[in-house]
Amino acid sequence: MGDEASSPKRKKVRAKYASRACVSCRRSKLKCSGENPCQRCVDNGKRCFYSEDQTAAEALQNLSRPTPVHAPSDTTDNGNATGAARRSLLPQGEGVERRASDASVLGMSIEARMARIESMMDSLILERARTATPRTSMERDAAASDRLHADFLMQIAGEATMSAFPPIAEGDLDFDNGPARLRHSLSAVSPASSADAAATIRVGHKTLAFPNPAEYQRYLDIFFDDIAPYYPCVNELDFRINSEKLLSAPAIQADHVSLLALNYIVFACSDIATSLDVASSPSQVSSPGWQWFRAADELVGKRKLSGQVDLCLIQFLALEAVYLMYADKGNAAYSIIGQACRNCFLAGLHQQSSSSWRSYTPFEIHMRQRIFWTVYFLDRRISLSCCRPYSIRESDIDIEQPAYLYDKEIHPDRPLPDLNIVQSSNVYLNCMVCWGRLAADVWDGTFAAAMSKDRVANDNALILDARIKHWTDVILPTIPLLPHEFPPEPRQLRQHTIVQNSLDQLRLLLFRQTMLSLRYDPDVACLCRDLAINIVQRIKNHQGDVGQPTSFRFPMASCLGGAMLILATLNFRDMPCIPSDNHSLTQSEEAYGEATSILADLSPGLALARRIKKDFADLESLYRQTVDPTELNFGNDGPVERQELFPYTSLDFTQQFGFDNEADANNRHTNGSSSASTLNTDLWSSIFATKEGKYGVPWM
Repeated sequence: MGDEASSPKRKKVRAKYASRACVSCRRSKLKCSGENPCQRCVDNGKRCFYSEDQTAAEALQNLSRPTPVHAPSDTTDNGNATGAARRSLLPQGEGVERRASDASVLGMSIEARMARIESMMDSLILERARTATPRTSMERDAAASDRLHADFLMQIAGEATMSAFPPIAEGDLDFDNGPARLRHSLSAVSPASSADAAATIRVGHKTLAFPNPAEYQRYLDIFFDDIAPYYPCVNELDFRINSEKLLSAPAIQADHVSLLALNYIVFACSDIATSLDVASSPSQVSSPGWQWFRAADELVGKRKLSGQVDLCLIQFLALEAVYLMYADKGNAAYSIIGQACRNCFLAGLHQQSSSSWRSYTPFEIHMRQRIFWTVYFLDRRISLSCCRPYSIRESDIDIEQPAYLYDKEIHPDRPLPDLNIVQSSNVYLNCMVCWGRLAADVWDGTFAAAMSKDRVANDNALILDARIKHWTDVILPTIPLLPHEFPPEPRQLRQHTIVQNSLDQLRLLLFRQTMLSLRYDPDVACLCRDLAINIVQRIKNHQGDVGQPTSFRFPMASCLGGAMLILATLNFRDMPCIPSDNHSLTQSEEAYGEATSILADLSPGLALARRIKKDFADLESLYRQTVDPTELNFGNDGPVERQELFPYTSLDFTQQFGFDNEADANNRHTNGSSSASTLNTDLWSSIFATKEGKYGVPWM
């Protein structure tokens, strides 16, 4: 030990150390001299590049060598969870020269080209935290370096692929640029070669279809221009901002699933509301937008029943009920809107005076009001159409109605704008809320179980009719549905027609059972005739909308169905008790013919119109064969039973005469054309494949 201590220490001579390595040495994991060019690249005859970023270095190295064009492969073993072939991010149909870094390719020197590339790389690296993820079949859980490399290659090549949702810049939120400033969500539309390609989105372990950028923009435009004005529970700018943040994130978080589902139900409503669908085959049970509807419901799953409520979930349930109403599925729509009502209670939307509201911003208060009242009138509309009890009672409500603000002027992070009565959809919402209160009075005073049992419904019908007439004649004209200073827009005319027809339909519902009994008195007959003729005349004023892809076609068809039912009861009965100078029979026949003609024009592009036409098929056939309708001897035990002829004789549409659930189920199992749908264990497929009654829902 002593000898070792006294011996001199050996000093190690350290080799020359290079502070950085070139791209080629780094990729080969070999020692680099650090010179420019380095000794190893000089010896091997390679170009020598340096970069401070490892990912950028790899991208530069890839650009410095030719990329061979591979033949297409049919294999599906690509690591994609969907089993589909991974979509190439490189330009299609290009030769090797596209990737060569020879100066002759771009007409510039290698130094100029490298300066351009490094400048682009610097900008990309600085902005990569805000760079969106491509919404193609590329996996969402791929490494960050792969995403950066792919984005860089797309920029260098100039390929306009289905790329990222652009980040929201502060200037994009400028309200001085008019309505066009809202169209920033997917402003860069891909060319035809890529815009038509299918896109997907990754949620956990599932891969779901998603619209490409051009289709996504189209869906949002349709929804906020054509559907949201009638169901104003979603603010456009808030939805676009939050959706862009969601779609630009590297992964979909669990607490953002409701927002993603809201996007999907927006797609579904846009499809079914504007689709000019042709008559489908009997074996086809799906409705337009069906694939988006299923994806949305699959995302939400049991969240709607869990008691964990957020506003996006309530918005989703409200629009899901709208879709089911447009799809003519009364049972499902009634169930879903009931869930939306219960979630409103869980979220405290029905009590504005509660302490939790004090912490909300004016924007949040305004949106909570809009969401609640949209659910409120949908609950009354769907429940009364199905003739079933509604969920939200007046005694449980303590919330103000929203101010008349224009949705496109509302920003979630700014003070609320000034009132805009002319453009605000809340004026229409206010009218439908008032209609909902009258509808509740009709149910409670006429159709509720207690009223039916006490046999006071007929007396209440006259009182309620007078109340609705007073509101129509006195209150409605004071509500600014139509502007007085300048011509109204088509949306305002349609909303005005819907409100007036909804009020008249409510009055007709009071006397529906009396009219169907064919034992009505002259006063009731004249009143119902005038109301039905007015409905048909208002719809006739909108005949230009018959072939247009607009959601207004649905209230057009449903109003015609209600009016045709009353007119049919007048046409199929001898009416000596009505003064002949009124020409009641002639007027009702003419109105019935006009309604039938408009319904026939709607039928080629609207499934609801085809169903209503089918509901009246037996009645129409018998009417054409009968020279004298009085020969049918209604009410005198004649050869034809009333229940077998008129649709909608039962208040609850699933209890229509002649419908047998067990027999219908057996027919579906034995019918070869529907065997595929009956074997499908999916719940919604079964619901859409099942007929809910002999006749459909007489929607209000």
